Amino acid sequence: MAHKHVLVRLTVILFWVTVWSVLAAYLPDVLFAGPLDTLRCLLRQIQTTTFWMSILHSLCKITIGFVLAFLFGAMLAIAGYYIRPIGILLEPAIQIMKTVPVACFIVVALIWLSSAHISVLVAFFVVFPAVYINLMQGLQQVDRSLLEMAQVFRVPRRKKIKALYLPQVMPYLLSSCRLGVGMAWKAGIAGEIIGLPDLSIGDQLYLAKLYLNTDELFAWTIVIICISLLCEKIVVRILRSAETRWQGGLAWKSDLNK
Repeated sequence: MAHKHVLVRLTVILFWVTVWSVLAAYLPDVLFAGPLDTLRCLLRQIQTTTFWMSILHSLCKITIGFVLAFLFGAMLAIAGYYIRPIGILLEPAIQIMKTVPVACFIVVALIWLSSAHISVLVAFFVVFPAVYINLMQGLQQVDRSLLEMAQVFRVPRRKKIKALYLPQVMPYLLSSCRLGVGMAWKAGIAGEIIGLPDLSIGDQLYLAKLYLNTDELFAWTIVIICISLLCEKIVVRILRSAETRWQGGLAWKSDLNK
């Protein structure tokens, strides 16, 4: 079964690479780079220090923005769930963060801080509402009858969180992280393209566009996609591992007799 799954993936990849090659054959190189040209450019870039430094700087800053958004989003969602006035107070801010165009926010944000930190703030700006909304929805879906039963039997808060809240909330956290990682990279790189911080992926993309190096533009785009997918896999793996450790909490009823 695993071999069949891999074969299907390879077939899909081969199909789209073929489409890419056909399009490149009929379009000028300056407008559309083919797979081979992109691969050659990527291999050249890998051998340079600038390539790795740009990836490192962008990765660190976007990761910081994502982690901060995750932590603050989770904390404020929990606070808003337990303390209703906090949730009501935060609702307009969440709606604004959801609806304000990222490009507008980037332009305004560049007035407040240097371009070197723009990707941190932009990543935070787009990920925070996703984490907050998903976690709040997860908390609101917890079965009230089970919560009342746990209160009747005086289940300790720690066991209640472990047994009732975490299993219910985890799917929502996974969903917000899958969505948030991709959004953080798209918005973070967009911020770098506008702010142009030195030694960043956004700066390299802008230079490639400025000098009409389409193969380099395509190469950096592939790098962004690969890093984004890798980061998503890592975050999901971490949450899955935590979920596995917490699964023992599902047997909370047996704990009542201990």
